[in-house]
Amino acid sequence: MKLRIDPSKISFRLDFDELMHLKTHGDIQEVITLPQGHLTYKVISLPAGGAPEFEVAGPLYTLSLPQDMIAAHHAALPSLDGIICCFPCQQGGTITVSLEVNLKKSRQRAHIS
Repeated sequence: MKLRIDPSKISFRLDFDELMHLKTHGDIQEVITLPQGHLTYKVISLPAGGAPEFEVAGPLYTLSLPQDMIAAHHAALPSLDGIICCFPCQQGGTITVSLEVNLKKSRQRAHIS
């Protein structure tokens, strides 16, 4: 899983195997060791019908999405749209947070096999 941070958008990018892990196990996370401390980012699957959530707690970025949103995105693949959510910021305005599936990497792996 990769995390991309831009001024107005944060993207959680999974490959197909990571998406299947999320669906099967209910969460997926990555920890990056930094010179001082670490950065952790994870995606959590919530019960169906809930609302998406995004939380930043120090070096922890957590995107929580309802199971039905994840399943609908999986069913729509190879759509490149992703799951796009907007969340209010404390200082005003909004931040866009997305979950995207990198199918190109998965296709390359399948082609090699």
